[in-house]
Amino acid sequence: METVIENRYGAIVLIKIKNTESFQGLLNRLKYSELKVYTYSDKAESESFIQVKLNNPELEDDELLIIIDEKFSACLFWNETTSEVFGLCDGFCSLNPYDSRQIIDHLQTISFNDELNVDLSQIKQDRRRNENFTMILRKLIASLESRQRDLICANTELKELYNKTLQTEKLAAIGQLCSTIAHELRNPLSSIDLYAKIISKNIEKINSDIKEDKIAESLNNAATCISNASKNLESLLTELIDYSKPMTIEKSDTNLESALDELTNLVKPSFEEKEVKLSLKYSLNKGIQVKFDKIKLNQAILNIIKNALEISKKDTNVEILVDNQDNDDMVHIKIQDQGEGISPENKEKIFTPYFSTKERGTGLGLAQARKIMEAHGGSLNIISTSPNGTIFGLTLPIQ
Repeated sequence: METVIENRYGAIVLIKIKNTESFQGLLNRLKYSELKVYTYSDKAESESFIQVKLNNPELEDDELLIIIDEKFSACLFWNETTSEVFGLCDGFCSLNPYDSRQIIDHLQTISFNDELNVDLSQIKQDRRRNENFTMILRKLIASLESRQRDLICANTELKELYNKTLQTEKLAAIGQLCSTIAHELRNPLSSIDLYAKIISKNIEKINSDIKEDKIAESLNNAATCISNASKNLESLLTELIDYSKPMTIEKSDTNLESALDELTNLVKPSFEEKEVKLSLKYSLNKGIQVKFDKIKLNQAILNIIKNALEISKKDTNVEILVDNQDNDDMVHIKIQDQGEGISPENKEKIFTPYFSTKERGTGLGLAQARKIMEAHGGSLNIISTSPNGTIFGLTLPIQ
């Protein structure tokens, strides 16, 4: 409407509104424009407007705003109470010139005006211009809708990022708390372990003086249990402290195959003891070089291998496959077990810090493993899981 007013097109405007106060600005603009305005109302909004007498009560509660000229036509607003024209009571707008013409014809049928009829006959609409303008408006609307979708997507991403940031901050606070508690517990824990060892040594010295062998054995077992428990707790505290520290990686030119061979040889006795087969296969292109922190990478892979061993039954297999694809800048390490798989609800939380399915687990093993892989520029994910087993996938960037 503003475009038509500014360019002084020889247009005709048809208007019928109930709440004139809301449209007072528009009415004033139309009043001082060169447009010919027809108003369907019992009271004249302005002397500059041509009043069309309401000959039919059907129009009493209807509202409309239509513009028509040689270049384009548009029904900017139409609200009908009797659903006579389009069958839409809640409001209707259209850029299609034929819709505007249909509404005007309907108005002339139920409330005819001679002057309007003459003016309409003098407007020679250029169909090509009309369609071109309509196309431009549709493209503009499509562009606005596209931008709206982009804004919705961006807003969704911002919300997700905010939630992740909030979760990260919470985990960082928990990690700091755990680290503080771990440091405070370490000193008394060291004392407990020390006194357990002193008790054990003194029992050996006075063993000959104790008449009852069972008493000496019981005391010795108690001291051993105290010592073992303190060592386990020390290990858990170390894990908590390590996770709360910032991840630092010291990459070096280490042969990946040699490092993995060494690691699997280290854990093979544990697999043999449980009668679980561990296999390692390579399918790497020649000349592949990977820089990594050997100690940290061993820690990440060892954590997954140990988990695989824990859930493996006798005479099952755990396979490690190392490969890379052509035109791929990553080395893939797949670790597959034949356990019972991971439930869907646990799969979503398996890498969340402090989440564990074990009775005595800290829930930091897999979280730390993923942290290590991401610090290398790689990743750690679950490729697949089913009642027949789970496949973990690790990636390392090729240099």
